[in-house]
This record gives sequence, C-alpha cells and structure tokens, in this order.
Amino acid sequence: MILLSYISSLAIIATGCFILGFYVFQRDKTSRINRLFFINSILLNIVIIFTILIQLPGEIYHVKLLQSIYNIFLIIFLLESLHFNLVFTRQKISIYMIITLSFLSIIVFIIFLVNTQELLNISRLNGLWVYELNNSKFWFLLYTPLLALIAILMLYYLFKFSRTAELNKEKKQAKIIMTFILAAFGGGFCFLMIFPALNIYRAPLLTPYFFAVYLYGIFHAMNRYRFLSFSIGDIAQEVLSHIQDIVVILNSDKKIIDLNNSIYQILSNKTGSFCGKDIYELIETDKNLSLKLDEIITGRINSFNCRIVYKNNPDNIITDSYISKVSDRFGDFAAILIVSRENKGVTQFRKYFKVTDREFEIVNLAVSGFTNKEISGKLKITERTVETHLNNIYNKSSINNKIELIGISGDFGIQPIEKRQIN
Repeated sequence: MILLSYISSLAIIATGCFILGFYVFQRDKTSRINRLFFINSILLNIVIIFTILIQLPGEIYHVKLLQSIYNIFLIIFLLESLHFNLVFTRQKISIYMIITLSFLSIIVFIIFLVNTQELLNISRLNGLWVYELNNSKFWFLLYTPLLALIAILMLYYLFKFSRTAELNKEKKQAKIIMTFILAAFGGGFCFLMIFPALNIYRAPLLTPYFFAVYLYGIFHAMNRYRFLSFSIGDIAQEVLSHIQDIVVILNSDKKIIDLNNSIYQILSNKTGSFCGKDIYELIETDKNLSLKLDEIITGRINSFNCRIVYKNNPDNIITDSYISKVSDRFGDFAAILIVSRENKGVTQFRKYFKVTDREFEIVNLAVSGFTNKEISGKLKITERTVETHLNNIYNKSSINNKIELIGISGDFGIQPIEKRQIN
C-alpha cells in the first residue's frame, strides 16, 4: 500500500511537470526561455522515472545501478536549471567556472558508474527500498559541494539580476525563483543528505517532490509576470472604437501593435492590417519624432505633443498628435499610445493657397518663431532657398512678411509649436 501510494504520487508529479512544461512551450515555441523550461520539465520527468524504477527490481545490485543513473540525471537536470537561469538573467558564466563544473560533474559521473555498489547501503523498509550513505568523503567532499556550487551560482545570478534589472516584473520574477530555489535545495539537502547521514531517519528518494516545487516556482513566476501581452483591449477597445481620432499603439520596436478603425475612415486609401508593421509605413519619416519616441521608451519622458503627417493619396493628412507612455500594472513600459486629430485648418490652408509639403514645413517653422537661418539649419537647405520658399508663400497668399503670415495662419487655426517640441 505504501509502495503504491509512493509511486502514484510520483506519477502525479511527473504528469503535472510535463503539463506545465508543455503549456509553457506551446505559449511561444520561438522563445528560448520557454524551450529551456520545457527541457527542464522533461529532465525532471526522467529523474522521476528512475525514482520509480528504483522501487521495482528485486535485487539490490539493480537498485544501486538505477540509483547511480538517477543521480547522474539529477545533476544534468540541475546543470540545465543553471543554464535556464543564466539565459533568463541574460548573464554569462566565466570560462573557469564552466571548466570547474564540467570537471566535477565528469568525476562524479565516473564514480557513480564505476563504484556504484560501494556508495549506498540499500535495504527494504515497509515495502520500499531505502538507502543509507556510504563513503562519506565522496558524498560530502565531492557530490554535495557540486550540488551546492550549482545552487549558489543560481542564487548569485538571480540576486544580481534582481538588483540590476530595469523592469519591476523581472525583479519580482527573480525574487520568486530565488525563494523556490532556497526551499527546494534546502529541503533536499536536509532530507536527502543530512538526516540520512545522521541516521535520523531512513526513507526512499524524495528529490522529485522538492524539485517539483522548484519547477512550479519558475512556472508561477513566468505565468504571473512573463506572459503579459499588450493589446488595444488593455485600454478598452470598446471605448476606443467610438473615438473619432486616430489611435495607434506601438511596441518598443516602434511597430504597430493595434489601432482603431478611424485610421481607415480618415485615410481613404489605406486597406489591410497594419499590425506588426513599422510606424513609418503609416506616417512620414520624422527624425525629431523618432528621437522623442526613444525618450519615451527609455523612460526619460512620459508624453509630448507634436504634429504627425499620415501618408495618404492624393494628399497627406496633417494631424495634431498626443504621444504617451503606457505602463503595465507593475509600472514598467508596455507600449506607446498615439492619439492623432486631423488639423483641418492646415488641410484647408494648403488647399486654398496651393502650398507644397516643403512650403508648409517652412510656414510651420516660421510661425513658430524660427529665423531663416534656423529654418535652413533644420531643413538642411540654404538660407537663399528658405527665402525663395517664403517669397513663393507670400505670393500665393497675397501677403508681404512673416507677421502677416502668422496672422493668416491663425485664421486657419494653425498654432505655433514650441521650439523645444521641434528641436
């Protein structure tokens, strides 16, 4: 009855670990972290399978052989766990530490394979094979230091990451995983090494129970903090669908995550989905806008106003736009929100006076207080060219100077933009 309960509980743990690993893998097969988590779950399942197999043979020789193979796979599982944590924390281990871990692991593997029968004392207790440690020098001078080194490295890199990570959710992830590592390794060392060595109790292998806790801890951290995805639904798609202004949401790569239907109503020639495309496929390239977006992504500013020109045929659409950082519930950068309203006064001004794109750029800068020299420097053209454009504008609008240009622009609702928003 005890043997059946023991094996059944291990089978349940193995099934649970596989389900967690497969679920994470299916979430995003392209994610390296997800793939490594799945590999971790498979290795833990192999450890569990050998834990079950140990209880099946009737001869002590076979039990000891299976237990040696079990210990080899346990070390492989822990080394893979260390690799997973290094990838997660985006850190690299030194070549000297890699050599040390490789050397110690190979020595331990060889001793397990060559000296299997002398490392453990196996006996039956309540229908289960239980063990006592023989050869204390091996267990406490080689095997335990190797496992302890792996655990310390995992904790060290996670602790370092928890102090230096930029995102709050990554810091929280690291702290959760550290807690579960301490619980798994602490319990494992006490119940599987210290207590048997002190003859406090004799029991079958309990390792899968402890490391299943560790695996669940990683899954909990990933599920709670890493699987966060952002869509326009996070800021109420139902509400935004009724907004007449253009609403666009970008990720940190300035690619479009989502947008509302107003884009198709305002830009008559636009069809198909823009999701996943670069924002500059939708709007005119603007170096100043790109720099401002970078400042939002890096957290230097939270919002700004500017004029954005959307590509359209036959005439582009000029908009007054508000750009803002969107944070998730942990306070980390999640997306960029762009809300654009067509400046119909600008459109009417351009159509009425037949002003070209370049000429309107100069109008916009001139009414914002830029001198001819400053305009030439910003647009990378000569002052003579600026003067030529201004004369053309004056002739088209039947005015004589910048003061009159400011007045007539105001009549069309064209407001000056602060220099700090343009520079």
